[in-house]
Parts: sequence; structure tokens; C-alpha cells
Amino acid sequence: MTYGCEGLSKSFGKHSVLSDLTLSFQPGERICIMSPSGGGKTTLFRLFAGLEKPDAGRLIGFDSARISMVFQEDRLCDHLSPVTNVAMMQTRPDRDVIRLRLTELLPEGCLTQPVSALSGGMKRRVAIARALLADSDVLLLDEPFTGLDEESRDEAISFVRRHQRERLLLFTTHHPEEAKGMEAEIDRL
Repeated sequence: MTYGCEGLSKSFGKHSVLSDLTLSFQPGERICIMSPSGGGKTTLFRLFAGLEKPDAGRLIGFDSARISMVFQEDRLCDHLSPVTNVAMMQTRPDRDVIRLRLTELLPEGCLTQPVSALSGGMKRRVAIARALLADSDVLLLDEPFTGLDEESRDEAISFVRRHQRERLLLFTTHHPEEAKGMEAEIDRL
């Protein structure tokens, strides 16, 4: 299955964010989308995820894909544990497997605490795990490593690489070293 867009355009009022954009991706690829702030990266991901409608052009493959996403905000259920936050996104959750995967990113002692009790960096790692462990065909990660210290970022990058499987992975960043660590091809908007 090919994913992408042809002639995609999106404006907000008189502000054009994307204009006549054509891209093509294959399952298993790992692509970093880079552009300056305000360059349309988040808008592009929202279009791919069906959260926005394009003004012109068409999307290819995304309308029938199961998509999981890391937003710029964590969007976790604060009163639930990390394990439950991840389990919510799975068709047949296996809590033992979820716990095992989460311990790749978090200390075991925090897995039963409500997410509200975790640090910002821990919440970010839960959001990453939730997206990677979800039943999906496409992964959209919008600045996924924001707020992580270098060691946590490197662990999260390794986690993403290990758990991508054959899914299309698109992510955004302003940091070329993250794209290098992810061993990703870079596309610029």
C-alpha cells in the first residue's frame, strides 16, 4: 500500500500553510519531516490523520489506514496508569506484555501510578509507548522527543526503532541529530 498526497493544499483564513504538496511513502519507511516552526508539519499530520480536511488535493491510503499518533501535547488520561493508557489503544490488550514494554522506557515502580503523578519526561515516554504499541498501520509522531533529556531521548529513539515493525513511520523534529539517531530519511517542507 502506498501512502501520500497529491496537490495537497491547506490554508487557515488568508494564511496558506501547505500549497500543492505531493509526497509518497511506503510501509516500513522511516521518514523525518523537517521545516521551520510554522512550516506546516503539524497541519500535514492532522490532514493525514483525518483531523483536518484539505482545501485542495487528495490523500492516498491514509483514509483506510489505522493511524496512531504522538501529538505535541501528551494527551494522556491523567487519572489512569501508564499501563491502562497503553491498553486503551489496543484491540486485545495483554497487560503483562504492556508492562514489559513500558519497562523499556520507565521504572517499574511508576507503572501503577496515575499518569498525573509522573514527571513531564515520563509522561512523554508513555505517550510514545502508547502510539508504538497501538494496533496501527501508520505512526505519526509530532516532535515526539520534546522535553526528554539526552539519555531518555536516546532510549525513546531505540524504543521507536525496535517497535516500528513494518509500519510507515513519519515524525517531525527541529533537531537533525534525532533524525540521524532514528536512521530516517529526511524530507523538508
